[in-house]
Amino acid sequence: MTNASNTAAAHTPLYRMMRLIRRAEEILMEEYHPADQMRCPIHFCVGQEAMPAALSTLMQPDDVVMSHHRSHGYYLAKGAPLDAMVAEFYGKATGSNGGLAGSQELSHEEARFYSGTILSGMFAMANGSAFAQKYDETSGLTVAVIGDGGMEEGIVFEALNLAAVFKLPVLFVCENNLYSAHTRIDIRSKSETLIARAKAFEVETRLLDGNDAVLLQQQLADIVRGIRAGNGPHFVEVTTYRTCGHVGPENDDVLGYRTPEELGKWKQRDPVASLRATLLAGGVASSEIEKIDGDIDRQVRRAIDSAKGAAFPDFEKALSLNWANSYSPVVAKFESARAAFDGHQNETKLKPY
Repeated sequence: MTNASNTAAAHTPLYRMMRLIRRAEEILMEEYHPADQMRCPIHFCVGQEAMPAALSTLMQPDDVVMSHHRSHGYYLAKGAPLDAMVAEFYGKATGSNGGLAGSQELSHEEARFYSGTILSGMFAMANGSAFAQKYDETSGLTVAVIGDGGMEEGIVFEALNLAAVFKLPVLFVCENNLYSAHTRIDIRSKSETLIARAKAFEVETRLLDGNDAVLLQQQLADIVRGIRAGNGPHFVEVTTYRTCGHVGPENDDVLGYRTPEELGKWKQRDPVASLRATLLAGGVASSEIEKIDGDIDRQVRRAIDSAKGAAFPDFEKALSLNWANSYSPVVAKFESARAAFDGHQNETKLKPY
């Protein structure tokens, strides 16, 4: 095998992760309607697979990832199981959160992955996680992910400032896909790039191409190495683009918020197709790539079949989780006043998004 072939082959794990994220999203979109067995709104990330895939090659078990609600790529990149994610979308007890959280609050405790719908909230919570990692003198770091719309929240600037002051081991990631829901960035801001906002707090910054997975992996490796070495926080802005709708499986281009020309330009830079072409040009056999593709499709289909056959969570047990005395010993010593709370409520029958 030539040096070029060896180099290309080294990128197959990166391709495998990107392809897994892409096909999981595409197949779930196909399955959502008309079956309507998934009852939660889902923010898919088609087109934005390169950043989480590149990050997946650099994460250690003790690292923490805290993501915005377009989170599936980061969930899989942190090593959390596909089966549990899919089951969560179907509201099943085998889901990563017992079928009670859905897509927008997806998390996996063992993998140290968390996501949430509070806009930009993960930047603030990441500081707490990173402070604990520094205090305990671990080699771990925390990754916090938001979108360009989230950069307009005040909590972002408070979090960046505190991270810089305490020199925390945190990687702040802003995925700039140009749109906050359906509103383009040039309508909301004077600048289409956002790194100047982080530079104001003397945080190290870098603007990265979110469609070149190999280059992205190389650049992130340097950044992550510096954070682990104690150099403090780093903010990266990743230029990327979602080619699917903002939320739900449906295409929302009928709303006219972006032009066919713009969408077509970004599709020509499809990160998954681009890396596939790089592998083929580097000497990786097409049969090997086709095997990866086929294995992933079967894996996603099995996860869906498993989720469909799984049981729903027990209703009364689920209600009991509205109020649980689950404080850790660290918190319990600060908690004294207790209020009476009736966790029972009438059942809400969810409908498909």
